[in-house]
Amino acid sequence: MRFIGVVLACLLSFVAQASENVLVVHSYHQGFFWTDNFQRGLSESLDSHQIPNRVMYLDTKRLQTSEYLSQLESLFKTKLEQERFRAIVVSDNNALNLMQNLHEYVGDTPVIFGGINNYSPDLHRDLNATGVSENIDLDNNIRLIKKLQPKVNRIIVLTDYSVTGTAARSQIAEYLEKNPGDRKLIDSIVPESFDDLLHLAENLNDENSILFWVYFRDKQGRVIEEVAWQTLNERTNAPVYMAYNAGLGLGSVGGFMQDGFANGSLVGEILVEVISQPEGTPLPEPRPIRTHLKLDYHALQKWGMEDSFVLADTVLNKPKPYFVEYAQEIRLLLLTVFILLAVIGSLLYYMKRLKRSEIQAKQSQLLLESVFDQSYQFIGIVDRFGTLVSSNSKLQDLLYVKGGAYGRPLWQYRGWSDEAKATFKSYLEKPGQDGVARFEAELVRQHYSLSVLDVAMKPLPHEIGEACHFLLEAQDITARKATEHKLLTSEADFRHYYEKQPVMMMTLDENNRIQAVNRFAQELLSYSSTQMLGRKLEDFYAGSEELNARQVLLQPKPHHLSVWRREIEYTTANGFTIWVRENIRPLTETHQLLIVGEDISETQDLARQLAYQAQHDLLTGTYNRNFFEQQLQKAMVEVEGHFRTHAMLFLDLDQLKVINDTVGHEAGDEAIAFCAKLIQQVLPNNAILSRMGGDEFALLLRDCKKTDATEVAQSIIDQLNLHPFIRDDLTLNISCSIGIRLIDHTAHSPQMVHAQADTACHAAKEEGRNRYQLYRLDDEEIKQREREMESVNLVHEALANQRLQLFAQRIKGLEDENEHQCYFEILVRLQDANGNYVSPGVFMPATERYNIAHLVDRYVIKQTLLWLDQHPEQAEHLDRVSINVSGQSIGNREFIAAMKQALQDSQFPNEKICLEITETAAIHSIKQASQVFDELKSLGCLIALDDFGSGLSSFGYLKTLPVDIVKIDGIFVRDIDQNESDYIMVRSINDLAQQMGKVTVAEFVESPAVIERLCELGVNYGQGYNIGMPKPLGELVNDLVSEKIACIT
Repeated sequence: MRFIGVVLACLLSFVAQASENVLVVHSYHQGFFWTDNFQRGLSESLDSHQIPNRVMYLDTKRLQTSEYLSQLESLFKTKLEQERFRAIVVSDNNALNLMQNLHEYVGDTPVIFGGINNYSPDLHRDLNATGVSENIDLDNNIRLIKKLQPKVNRIIVLTDYSVTGTAARSQIAEYLEKNPGDRKLIDSIVPESFDDLLHLAENLNDENSILFWVYFRDKQGRVIEEVAWQTLNERTNAPVYMAYNAGLGLGSVGGFMQDGFANGSLVGEILVEVISQPEGTPLPEPRPIRTHLKLDYHALQKWGMEDSFVLADTVLNKPKPYFVEYAQEIRLLLLTVFILLAVIGSLLYYMKRLKRSEIQAKQSQLLLESVFDQSYQFIGIVDRFGTLVSSNSKLQDLLYVKGGAYGRPLWQYRGWSDEAKATFKSYLEKPGQDGVARFEAELVRQHYSLSVLDVAMKPLPHEIGEACHFLLEAQDITARKATEHKLLTSEADFRHYYEKQPVMMMTLDENNRIQAVNRFAQELLSYSSTQMLGRKLEDFYAGSEELNARQVLLQPKPHHLSVWRREIEYTTANGFTIWVRENIRPLTETHQLLIVGEDISETQDLARQLAYQAQHDLLTGTYNRNFFEQQLQKAMVEVEGHFRTHAMLFLDLDQLKVINDTVGHEAGDEAIAFCAKLIQQVLPNNAILSRMGGDEFALLLRDCKKTDATEVAQSIIDQLNLHPFIRDDLTLNISCSIGIRLIDHTAHSPQMVHAQADTACHAAKEEGRNRYQLYRLDDEEIKQREREMESVNLVHEALANQRLQLFAQRIKGLEDENEHQCYFEILVRLQDANGNYVSPGVFMPATERYNIAHLVDRYVIKQTLLWLDQHPEQAEHLDRVSINVSGQSIGNREFIAAMKQALQDSQFPNEKICLEITETAAIHSIKQASQVFDELKSLGCLIALDDFGSGLSSFGYLKTLPVDIVKIDGIFVRDIDQNESDYIMVRSINDLAQQMGKVTVAEFVESPAVIERLCELGVNYGQGYNIGMPKPLGELVNDLVSEKIACIT
């Protein structure tokens, strides 16, 4: 009982925790080999797709009392009532039985099962389930035993007292029923304890065998552990075969086994497939799982069994060949030999490199000796008197020394400038403290070209030369001097360009102080250069908290260019403020900053104006629709905690059309602005008034109760009533209708709040205008309007996505000569986004109320004629096709023109087309209806008057309207066999219509008795469910044509 309490406590804690997406329920306990392998295979599939799951173990292998199972059922019932899961995974029969018992609470949640013994669909008859069915391959295991033990005379199949054991014995019985020859061979035994099993195994011989199917729990409920299988194999005198992947390697021979890991993996694949499909997609069919043959080599050897007839990979623990057994050691030996060879090769390589280095050193020495003579610099050695002692060929060419003709001081060679000669003499007289001198000297060379030399002189060490000898090095820098001159010229040009630029340009040092400023910046800020140089740039900012230029550089770079941009406000010397777009570029060579600024004050003014226009209505000065929707979105977030309540008021001015029609739209605009000003005078300070368009306004009241919202609404109505709009000679009291929607936890989206406030406003208009209406969720009138508006949206979506489907209902002749005519009425069915059909009784009244019925009529007529043109073989046998036209469409000249054009363009004969209009619609505009009927009859069409008899003066209008067919209203027809008044009414309509040459059709024919009475009266045709249910157009046409052809033949 203590163990049961622990399990129940775990379940209770599980119920209290938050629901995971997928619930996993195992029949057995954690640690049971099958359950652990199943969970491991399932987890690998789910983890690879990152599907969160919650695992629960029922422990019904050890606990199978009815009390325990009842407690499990009660707890899971509570869990399923409180939470909803994307899917439920169950392993083995007990868990599936639990879900079947709780099918009312599981609902449509997909249930994926695995490890089910003796599977049949009845196990999950009330569940939306699929999964993996498991059946032990008894046939193959029996054949395997006969193959391995040709002399076997007794096969003992072990099962236990569990639910799984009961299912296994049922399967054994089925096998013996199919294979009666094995009844003496197979013996199904259920040992009461493991000791009884050991005793049984010890008394067997090698002509017997044991098939260990399912014996994991003895009669007392003790679970058999893995060590027990090893004991059984050690003490048995007959081979032991296994039906599950357990005990293999512990002495059992093996067999065709079920693998828990493979079972769990396949269940995981099915689960991933199911939850990846859209909700409502039918589940795939359950899949069976195959068994796998696995044999233990040592057990085969022990019992002297031959394994040549099985594949090599099905035999486990079989000794491997030498090179396979010691493959790792052989690879290690080969790797060692390879490394030794690599070391030897490396030594040889480095010895070769050392020899090459010696050769290169000798070559380098020779090259070094030739550097003095081959250098491009002018190099020479002079003594303390300035006499040239030695020189390279470059210096000889410079001084015109031929063949080493030295012997005179250096400055006496021709071409030196006077300044250069003086410098040479001065150095030799006083070499200086360190003896090094560097100066520039000019020399006139051949062809009288002037060269500038960079000359360096220093005394030679005593180890290299004699005392007071100096090394002379000179380099021609004529080209560099010319470049420097160009740079100086360029700098002057740049300074001029910098000064004359029509943008603000300033250079800052490392301390953000101004080092240079151009004239435009001085004029822009009204400061002189002396007032700006040396001051920090931020001294001229309008805001004291603005980042300085170097702080801006710490911001992320906006693009790949090393330029940072920002817009900042400056203060001029005159006290004005201007906006400047700064472009900041660091000068890495000088550690300075270059600031290039552009005056964008006019742009900022325009931006502020545009920002105002983006949020405000220019006519009234109130906020606009865009701003209101943003505030409404914020208000929705504010009420999520259930601590605050806001309100939205939707206002519609009532008499604005009168002003527009009588005085003009300019006066209408003045009236709108006038009303907006009046409304703002009575609003709370935190109210947001927005013009939504035309004469519609929206008002958002924060932290507002119902009474507050209604008081504000009444104040607005009273304010408008007290102040009439006066313009010239026109004085008009403008009222308004207001819809109120409280914004609380029942509001799920801004669109919902807006639509419901609008709905309440329309309800206020219908109640008489100049009033407010509070939206309530339980208000039936408002709910009806919402349903109608939803239906209107549904119709628009269906028209846009071609989800209006053509159906038809047969109109059958009640006389012998017309009994088999192909005559039917076109009906329309609407499919929603989920493919479900919506009845016309739901959406057609809304289409007429909101004036879109002509769109449906146009679609139906177009699609009907198109179908008839595309199926000429069926259309040829049709006698009459009746199409409904609404009263709104009759009054729509554009629709009438389009319908006439469609009839003229169609290949189907107009004489077979009958257009139906209800009696009430025709009487509502009898003159217009009569004119349209004449136009359609001129094309050859027939006209039918639908629902005849519902009007007060039906018989009088029957003479006036040019109709061909009278359809008697079903309210008189359906009870004609029981109600004598209805019978008399139908007889009167029928007699009068036929005397006037009209054909009669009775509607709502729903019983054979009604047909019999109609035949007595001589009604020409009947229509109703007893005659034929509505069907898709193509299906009904095929049925009628087939019937007609059959009657003819």
